[in-house]
Amino acid sequence: METVFQDIRYGLHMLRKSPGFTAVAVITLALGIGANTAMFSVINSVLFHSQPFRDAQRVMVVWKTMSNGNPNAFSTPAFLETRQQGELGAHLGAFSAVGKNLGGKDLPERIAGGRINYDLLPVLGVEPVLGRMFSQEEDHPGSGAVVILSHALWSTRFDRRPDVLGEAISLDGVPYTVVGVMPAGFHVLSDQELFWIPLQLASVNAQTAARNVHWLFGFTRLPQGTSRQQVQAGLDAIAKRLKAEDPTGEGGFGTTVQPIGDVVNGAVKPVLLLLMGAVGFVLLIACSNVANLLLARRTTRQREISIRTALGASRLRMIRQLLTESVLLAALGGGLGLALAWIAIQVLRAAHPSSIPSAQTIAIDPTVLAFTALLCGVVGMLFGVAPAWEGSRVNISETLKEGARGSSGGFGKHRAVLVVTETALASMLLIGAGLSLRSLWRAETVSPGFDPQGVLTFRLAAPTEFSAQRIPLFYQQVLDRVRGLPGVESAVLARNLPMSGTDPSMPIEIEGTPPPPSEIPVVTRLRAVGPGYFSGLRTSLLGGREFSEDDTAASPHVAVVSQSLAKLYWPNQTALGKRLKPAMPGGDWCVVVGVAADVHHWAADVDIEPTVYYPYMQLPAAFVPLLEASMSIAVRSTDPSGLLASIRAAVGDVDKTVPIYNVQRMEEMVADAGSLRRFDMWLIGAFAGLALALAAVLLRRRDA
Repeated sequence: METVFQDIRYGLHMLRKSPGFTAVAVITLALGIGANTAMFSVINSVLFHSQPFRDAQRVMVVWKTMSNGNPNAFSTPAFLETRQQGELGAHLGAFSAVGKNLGGKDLPERIAGGRINYDLLPVLGVEPVLGRMFSQEEDHPGSGAVVILSHALWSTRFDRRPDVLGEAISLDGVPYTVVGVMPAGFHVLSDQELFWIPLQLASVNAQTAARNVHWLFGFTRLPQGTSRQQVQAGLDAIAKRLKAEDPTGEGGFGTTVQPIGDVVNGAVKPVLLLLMGAVGFVLLIACSNVANLLLARRTTRQREISIRTALGASRLRMIRQLLTESVLLAALGGGLGLALAWIAIQVLRAAHPSSIPSAQTIAIDPTVLAFTALLCGVVGMLFGVAPAWEGSRVNISETLKEGARGSSGGFGKHRAVLVVTETALASMLLIGAGLSLRSLWRAETVSPGFDPQGVLTFRLAAPTEFSAQRIPLFYQQVLDRVRGLPGVESAVLARNLPMSGTDPSMPIEIEGTPPPPSEIPVVTRLRAVGPGYFSGLRTSLLGGREFSEDDTAASPHVAVVSQSLAKLYWPNQTALGKRLKPAMPGGDWCVVVGVAADVHHWAADVDIEPTVYYPYMQLPAAFVPLLEASMSIAVRSTDPSGLLASIRAAVGDVDKTVPIYNVQRMEEMVADAGSLRRFDMWLIGAFAGLALALAAVLLRRRDA
């Protein structure tokens, strides 16, 4: 141990004697180590710790597998049937997102939450930090209204008061008794969730009890000693039994499990791993640069090493000394790299890209520090081995002759290898950056199918006490007032606007088309929209007409289909006049009165799917409560940024208890939809630029 400390002291002394060399080497390593530390911090927080559950790797999302093999949420009957099939299905957690108006202020605030069953919190392995979970009795209808608060809501609205338990809060005008508070950071599927209420499946309406309405996310936990494959085999056996009991029923379509991390982070995971590979290349280039510096320094230290060797130091001891200096350089670079990583994380958190889950939780924690420490050790050995081996090889008699300068024959060979390596790595990153830029350019130049310029969007929910017949009138009154505001060109209504992040589907029947062999209706994307929707968003109509004020519940039912659906089911003929029927309770045959251009609903680089548009006024009454009577309004104006106050006043004129929320310009929605692609491109480009700069340093030194 004493010799180790001697090597460290001597190494620090030698680094101090060469401040220029030390500064260049440390800064070079700091750039590589800092980039890797920052990226690992993102991966550590997003991929490893974004699910706030006990043993999160054992928590699985249970999907209903449809006839085409695609996973889907459960319908109420399918969920209940699966739960009744023995021990494996008996403890299935269930979750459905919900939004409610939180009272207690002059104007209620719209907040997001979830309906959960009694089994969900035990399945997730999380308990309230205050109070208790729901009881089995509270998960049954008629047991009263209770609520569990998120830690964030408890902190902001109730000042972390422990006596909040037993207090009543108003959700959609209904008093809910607070029975618990969850730990900080807890959420099920979205970090926007602020409360949870009992699911109470038996109390759902006829619409949510339908087999073709998939609205429940299922969860299970892998038992200790049980693999995912074993659980999947058990679920397959359940599906087989259900199919034997009812060959045409939904229970026979299958069930599959997926780790919750893959569900939440499925889109961002490959991007982060790709970026981690890119910063790995940057680090390798930095190591090559420092190895080059150490090899260049070899000629100035040959006499020193020869003298120590002549005095009895073994070659192994000299290799250890030189490696110690390399590790010291890596440690100094790691310290500066941590500071650079911290700055990069602050920039990332300030940008808060919507595509990165839980971006605000990204931090340098003990796991990241351990990673950086290990990285410094590995890097120190990586770039130090070749220079240490080459530097420890000396010819004592030749080197100690007066005026001897040592030989650099081996140095040129090693340096050539380093130049080739750096050039190859930098070229790979530049090619990747070029491909990413080309992909981004193509996506940015693709028409989304509508014009987002000058459009302000917001959501609002009709009061819960309104009947299904009263809800459309409420929205019509709001639209009339918003359209009358100065500067407003148009205002349109839709359940889900393009780029909004939600995209419901609905089976349909097509007149004259036989059902597929599976006897499952064709599934298309569903859009419930108001009159003037297509002209308001400037989506082209390729034939027919759009919906008008005359398309009411009392008039013949109509529909507009997308161009892709028309080509798929009515090729080489017109879709106008054809009939289709939504497979929902109360659904009626609809005549196709228009064909609209395809719209990119998720993002410009996501495939377009066949879509059917229905007039909101013609939705079956049983379907409106399932939507929670929550709709979006898109307002096109010459000055959308100055409209918000006037819009709030217009909504207040209709009903002062209704808040508006999710206010966003449509241009921002389009930008957010492509934020992951841009995040990938800009970071790849930045890493490629850094790699090119480091490689240029080596080439310049080689030519010097």
